[in-house]
Amino acid sequence: MTDQLISQLVDFGALGLFSGFLVYQFIQMQKRLDNLVERFQEQVNAIGEDFDKRVEDMRARYDVVITDIRRDCRENEARLQNEVKEAQRELLARERQSLANFKIGE
Repeated sequence: MTDQLISQLVDFGALGLFSGFLVYQFIQMQKRLDNLVERFQEQVNAIGEDFDKRVEDMRARYDVVITDIRRDCRENEARLQNEVKEAQRELLARERQSLANFKIGE
């Protein structure tokens, strides 16, 4: 503070000194609050980055799981189609044999 301001505060007596104290206290508290806000914002940013990383990790894991499930489904579908084709071949062979036996029996 300048000397002129200090002398004016002293001229007002206790009230002037108290108002000077309040201004000083306000400035110091403002500095502290600014520091707290800055640290809080850093913490929020760190939490946000950590969250984003965890979400990406989770997505990667689930992508692997989904890929495995889809592959298993395709394999099961192919296996089932092969079994259906084999069953159809067997049924057709039995029908032909039955028809051949019927024609022979006539």
